[in-house]
Amino acid sequence: MPEKRKIERVFLLFPPVRLARETMKVASSPLGVSYLAAVIRNEAEVQIMDAVAESDYKKKLDPVFTWYGSPLSEIQARMERFQPDLVGVSCIFSSVFPVVREVCRTVKKIDPRILTITGGGYPTFLAEDCLHEPSLDMIALGEGEITLLSVIRHLQEGRALSEIDGLAFKENGQAVITPKTRWIENLDSIPFPARELLPMKLYPRVGASHSLSTTSRHYAPMLTSRGCPARCIFCSSTHFWGNHYRTRSAENVLDEIGEMINRWGIDEIQFEDDNMTADRKRAKAIFRGMIARGYQIKFNYPNGVSLWTLDEELVDLMVAAGCYEMTLAYESGCQEVLRQIVKKPLQLKQAAEITRYIRTKKIRTDAFYICGFPGETREQIRETIRFAHQMKTDLAYFFVANPLPGTELYEIAKSRRLLQEDFNFENLSYSRSPYREGIFAAGELERIVSRAFLYYSLRSFLRRPWVFLKRFLFDLLFQRPRYTLGILIRIWRRLNR
Repeated sequence: MPEKRKIERVFLLFPPVRLARETMKVASSPLGVSYLAAVIRNEAEVQIMDAVAESDYKKKLDPVFTWYGSPLSEIQARMERFQPDLVGVSCIFSSVFPVVREVCRTVKKIDPRILTITGGGYPTFLAEDCLHEPSLDMIALGEGEITLLSVIRHLQEGRALSEIDGLAFKENGQAVITPKTRWIENLDSIPFPARELLPMKLYPRVGASHSLSTTSRHYAPMLTSRGCPARCIFCSSTHFWGNHYRTRSAENVLDEIGEMINRWGIDEIQFEDDNMTADRKRAKAIFRGMIARGYQIKFNYPNGVSLWTLDEELVDLMVAAGCYEMTLAYESGCQEVLRQIVKKPLQLKQAAEITRYIRTKKIRTDAFYICGFPGETREQIRETIRFAHQMKTDLAYFFVANPLPGTELYEIAKSRRLLQEDFNFENLSYSRSPYREGIFAAGELERIVSRAFLYYSLRSFLRRPWVFLKRFLFDLLFQRPRYTLGILIRIWRRLNR
């Protein structure tokens, strides 16, 4: 039987981020570590550090990437004061894993007996590769709450870690991976995020939202579901959540919103679901409940809303409940690309009709488009750009199709040998192409998306200048001047590119 180990204190870190220079830092209350804390707090004393929000330190790492968030010295000092037995480090993007690696090495310098664990898409899908890092002991695969709870209990009871579903760890120097086979079916059974362990008073001052702008400084992200029923080739999230769309009940969601309003003074919610409205009946129940309970709150969808799930009644309920902005996830404006390449269940004719209806509601609209899928032609990209202009959303974001870990897109790119020789998941950026020269010359895709974004923004400004003035002057410049300056610098870089 393995030796019993006391796990009395657990330190959960939302680590500094490593961002490409075109990318804006986001500083919002992190849901992952606060959900984990809520589940394990009865088993051990828990402390959370949000290194992104708690420090404005930044360091240029190389010509492309910058470190944003607390320096390692501050993280080390916090851990030394707390003296944890186990350190969990979030890894929500593959570009953050080099930071996770440095944090884990710092942990072992403090005390090599402290155990380290991480989770997120990149370590989940490339667990064996990530475990090559000597300072990393374990990886929670996919959904992490029950896995982390099981790790603590198994260590305390001296039981074998190989019994734990969805855990990768090292045994005698070799990686052992127990596949993820079980998922939390009843999401209502998960406690609300332990926001009281986060620096909630700090976010109104230093916050930088996932969306471009907000209506209030008192905002917070929220999840009402996990996964998505679609199977788009570029998305790793569906696979991460077990290829199984699960939802919280409307009542459970409404109760958390009430807590956010009454306890934390939140007056704007950013719904970060992959697909909040896939279950249309449940979504309508949530919005009717918000109206019936008299919640005075605004909300948006910075992660995108699925157009194929919307109808006019649902849009009306959203607006009545407080929706002030929708980010519409078209991905492509070419039906052939959507059907044959992306595999997204979206009919552009239907999408255009519901978009026109949404615009009549006088709410802000953004849009997502992805260019450069394997097999996509220049003419199909031009068709996407023409479609974007026809939709007349307030803003449109154009990205390069990047093959994330765990996606069909990566498997396609790898099998066709499309990736550059020095391809590395840790250096992915949605404004840079990872592909060899082929249909597109070096730098061509980058120029296409940059010019599409800038030209669209100019035309949109000329069409509705008051929307831009409100968004950039009142919602951004006056509230967060440094953040706005960063955006302008990135736009200037794109212009020069």
